[in-house]
Amino acid sequence: MQEQLTDGADEQSAFEIPGESTKRIRFARHMSNILAPATISLPFILLVAFYHAPDKLSALLYACITFFFLSAGPLLYIIIGVQLGKLSDIDVSRRTQRFGPFLFGIGSITFGWIVLSLTNGPRNLQTVMIITIFSGVVMMVITCWWKISMHASSLGGVATMLTVLYGAVMLPLFVLLILVSWSRVALRRHTVPQVIAGSFAGIVLSLIILKLRGVN
Repeated sequence: MQEQLTDGADEQSAFEIPGESTKRIRFARHMSNILAPATISLPFILLVAFYHAPDKLSALLYACITFFFLSAGPLLYIIIGVQLGKLSDIDVSRRTQRFGPFLFGIGSITFGWIVLSLTNGPRNLQTVMIITIFSGVVMMVITCWWKISMHASSLGGVATMLTVLYGAVMLPLFVLLILVSWSRVALRRHTVPQVIAGSFAGIVLSLIILKLRGVN
């Protein structure tokens, strides 16, 4: 029933929220924007790129390449889609519109991974690409039937990889995961099961691939 209500609201409008002027909704909207996949990608990529990097300039160059294919390109695709009226909003809140952005994003990231591989880019950045490709495919398949949360999945994956690399100092990121999950539910973009499933998918897929790649 909750899923039907969520998808129904998507089809009407991504922004029809009772009492939107309240402080709670404003705060939730700010958290959702600040902790969105595109927003968190830059600091995440830089932290991964500079982790034990012997050549900082080279690390920065590869970070820029990764950011372009992982985030900037797919985000530009969505922005153009919104401008042309093909997509509802920057979050692509309507589940039925998400297939195109997923497909473009997976293609862009795959091409970026090939570039990193052919130029002997940092192994950890290649791992980021691989995690995102597999997560994207899983999320795209699930989204055909159910609007699983990309915000929660992305931050779950980010928090997991940074904790594996940097240790316990990164554990507070999981508090942000709870916060962004709450914001998505408060904004009626997702139900509680959808943000829990997104978080679980991001964490588990990241742990599996990090283990297989020998990242620790």
